[in-house]
Amino acid sequence: MNVLITRREPLKVVGMQIRTTLVENRIQDLWTEFIKRMPELDEIAVPECSLGVCTFVDSDEDEDAFEYMAARVVKNDSLIPEGMTFRLLPAQEVAVFTHQGSLDNLSDTYDYIYNEWLPDSGYEIADADEIEWYDRRFNFGRENSQMDIHIPIKVVEEDDILKDLIKGSA
Repeated sequence: MNVLITRREPLKVVGMQIRTTLVENRIQDLWTEFIKRMPELDEIAVPECSLGVCTFVDSDEDEDAFEYMAARVVKNDSLIPEGMTFRLLPAQEVAVFTHQGSLDNLSDTYDYIYNEWLPDSGYEIADADEIEWYDRRFNFGRENSQMDIHIPIKVVEEDDILKDLIKGSA
């Protein structure tokens, strides 16, 4: 799988957000509701594109819980409809992966990212939001579907590498 390392520009997004777990997984229900309400959004900055934003939460409460936002990129003067949320996603160094196929095998792509690519990449996960980028290449349920996954990254610090080497030799 090809990986593009790039700096993503800041994004202003408006959408609907939930707190869920992988077991409970209410993401599909969120998207169903958000798609119904998308006509309420104005001043769209990136036409034919929606984002799934897995928001970074620094919390010890429930390690399995996470926040997910179905959103669209908007311009500065966009209105925020009732029941929706605005978020500014700051500029971020990201590794971009293209998932191919239906969402049924999306977990395989994430497995590759976290368990194969990341350990040998020289990068680690940064404390920032992950983004699923759904544009005109996305065809729900189809094998020819594509969408991008933006993983926030930072270079592994030398001190961290030394600590891992010391742990390995102990």
